Amino acid sequence: MDELNNQIYKIGLPGIIKKYMTNYYDLHGNILPAEGLYQCVMKEIEKPLIEVTLSRLNGNQVKVAKLLGINRNTLRRKIKELNISIEKPPNEA
Repeated sequence: MDELNNQIYKIGLPGIIKKYMTNYYDLHGNILPAEGLYQCVMKEIEKPLIEVTLSRLNGNQVKVAKLLGINRNTLRRKIKELNISIEKPPNEA
């Protein structure tokens, strides 16, 4: 594991998000972002979470839904809403 990965691992996901959000607010100065920030941030986190998990489980939506702790139909809805492309593993293409 390289030094950057070590630092990221030590900070953890909550620390990374806190640093990101602090930087986000600092960049905006006294101007508040548009309303709906919570939903915006959740979608920003949700999309890569689903994409990476789909990739790691070779597109198996049943396994992804189970791992994420959501219903398979909910996963399918989120894939559609977040415009996530599902690539078939090479042996299924």
